[in-house]
Amino acid sequence: MAGTAAMVGVITTLRRALLSSEQLAAAKTHPEKIVERGVDMMNLGTLKDQTRRQLGDAIHFGYGASWGVALATMTDSKGVHPVGHGLALAGGLWAFGFNVLMPGLGVQAGPWTWKRREFVLTISAHLAYGIGTAGVLKLLRGH
Repeated sequence: MAGTAAMVGVITTLRRALLSSEQLAAAKTHPEKIVERGVDMMNLGTLKDQTRRQLGDAIHFGYGASWGVALATMTDSKGVHPVGHGLALAGGLWAFGFNVLMPGLGVQAGPWTWKRREFVLTISAHLAYGIGTAGVLKLLRGH
């Protein structure tokens, strides 16, 4: 959860820095896009913006927490290295999420179609997540 909170902080800061106020108002997070895709696929109509944001946040924090648990499980007896494990977690999740998951769900085209701004935003956010998650895990274990 802490890693996802760090990620959200980076996303929010960079979006405010990189997007105009009009773009920011119209922009949706990737989890919000997943929510919209699911609602569309189930023909549930249109969600209120607040509901879409709340469901997106629930997906984002749940997904982030599950990968944090996976990291904790995989590093239990070996210890955790915030930079090394954090970079591996960040890179793996970024690669899987944007090359497989998002295109597979029909939410967003893969990174081969992106502008530089999208790379900066998503890679920075995933680095904050990975290093934050691994760092908090190390602190919790008292290593």
